[in-house]
Amino acid sequence: MQTKTVVPGKVDKENNSNRKFKIKKEKGTEVDISIEIVDEGVYEVVKLSIDSLPATMNDGKPITWYNNFAIKKNGEHINQRYFVTVPGIKPTDVVIFDGNGNPYYYTGTVTNDTFEMTDGDPAVGNA
Repeated sequence: MQTKTVVPGKVDKENNSNRKFKIKKEKGTEVDISIEIVDEGVYEVVKLSIDSLPATMNDGKPITWYNNFAIKKNGEHINQRYFVTVPGIKPTDVVIFDGNGNPYYYTGTVTNDTFEMTDGDPAVGNA
């Protein structure tokens, strides 16, 4: 079970938008990422620590975590379309961890370092 520790001061709104955010890295392998939420609304975005995330996939491949964050609307994690941009991400073997079960390989398309998600509480990495 993942311990969710908020890392303060690591999220900025981009261009004063309520739908575009930059989530800054905290340490080590992490990178700054951007997210853009498709629907209008008021969102709360927080940076979460990568410290308690799994180190390997079920197939034994080590995971390099790039960032961990949560998006809420009206106090609840969202379940709606948004886009994540991770500069330099390897399009194959993208790993997602939503805190439930085990990390899994992303099966969607990665174009120009950007991919679509709907889960409002993911960690993103590569294996």
